[in-house]
Amino acid sequence: MTKTLPHSVDPQTGKRYWLIKSEPLSRIEGKDQEVAYPLSNLLTNSFTTWDGVRNHEAKNHMLNMSLGDYCLFYHSNCPHPGIVGIVEVCKEAHPDHSQWELGNKYVDPKSSHDSPRWWCVDVKFNRRLKSKLTLDILRADPELAEMALVKRGRLSVTPVRTEEFLRVLQMEKESALKDDLDCEIPRDLIDIVS
Repeated sequence: MTKTLPHSVDPQTGKRYWLIKSEPLSRIEGKDQEVAYPLSNLLTNSFTTWDGVRNHEAKNHMLNMSLGDYCLFYHSNCPHPGIVGIVEVCKEAHPDHSQWELGNKYVDPKSSHDSPRWWCVDVKFNRRLKSKLTLDILRADPELAEMALVKRGRLSVTPVRTEEFLRVLQMEKESALKDDLDCEIPRDLIDIVS
């Protein structure tokens, strides 16, 4: 496991920022395995293991995540995809257990316990946004023109530069309060990240 620093640390917080994608709407795949994981699931779980990522570039981004880094939580594969909240890395990269689970759609016969191919991190809920910042809104903002999500939208885990993260927070501050997150999350869980 090798860490390389893909982008700089925020000098104000000492954190790096990321974006992770999840599907909020119920969908069965493979052997009756539910793939939906809306942000609201993190309200009932103290954390979740961000497993099942089977793209080497996305995996490498997770290898570079540090404890306390923030991830923009993005709902994809829904009528209006967009950023709905913020989660925090609560455990750094560790081998993804699903690569060895027989019957799991993410099993990888080429992987071994001695030499795992796939890694994951654990994340916990930080807060919801006031309203969803849709992909259309993000694409329309010239300050986000170089954001990995906008330039290369299919990757499930991407780095976010400090200025992009701060711009997303500013856009949220300027947005109207709406319950359009694809899941139920109380409004009292809107709290600006410090």
